[in-house]
Amino acid sequence: MPQGEKSDINFWNDFTGMISTHVPAAEGDDLGGGVALIGVNEGSYTYLADEPGGVIHITTDTGDNDNHALVAGVFQPAQGGIQMTVRFKLADLAATNAAFWAGFTETLALDTPVMPSKRATATTTYTGSGGMLGVMFDSDSTILELFAVAGDGGAAIATKDKNGTVGDADGIQITGALGVYSSKTILTADRWYIVRVEIAENGKGRIYFGGYDGGASDKQRMELVAENTTALGTTDNFHAVALVENRAGGAEVLEADYFGGHGNRDWSAN
Repeated sequence: MPQGEKSDINFWNDFTGMISTHVPAAEGDDLGGGVALIGVNEGSYTYLADEPGGVIHITTDTGDNDNHALVAGVFQPAQGGIQMTVRFKLADLAATNAAFWAGFTETLALDTPVMPSKRATATTTYTGSGGMLGVMFDSDSTILELFAVAGDGGAAIATKDKNGTVGDADGIQITGALGVYSSKTILTADRWYIVRVEIAENGKGRIYFGGYDGGASDKQRMELVAENTTALGTTDNFHAVALVENRAGGAEVLEADYFGGHGNRDWSAN
């Protein structure tokens, strides 16, 4: 196939458009910038006017496991690597309430999305049948922290943390052992965090996490937290996703400052 002048495919939404509270369509809503909102049941979303820079406020419906997901894609690592990022906060982190997932997943039903992985007590289950690499929070977990996870075929694949320590099937806990966060408990309700996930052409990926660094500058600092050492499928099609799901039959809230990333075009397709 002849190659054109633009190989990279970018998606980005800063959520600076202003609308009143809106109930998304059953088939999902196009939010612009290559980003869509899909979910189980209805819920609502709006753009906040009381925070600068553009923020989308997403509220799930009230049925147990109702959810909403920001999505874009699909993208293949083999075409030059893929990357996604989201800056987000959760309103409620108490036990039995909310769950969250951000990263790349091969398995995603656009009409009835589910968490690619979930955690109950101390066990992580890989619900997606395809490849995945991302960050998960689940209030069904005994430990109310974020976990970096990698899986394929409904099971975990090999990982290591930033220090080279091998992870296990339940994921790598993003804890105070990660340098800049050494004296802090990660995940505070209504505080901004950033997740960035990259998967290279060889199927090996990296997960980065950013949070408030405690300094006077209030900067969001990014730090490598996990890598998958067993490769994901390089020609598999991956969705970029940031998903919130309730765990107690009550509405849960995800706010996103931005959601974006990029992939590359398949010039070999006929």
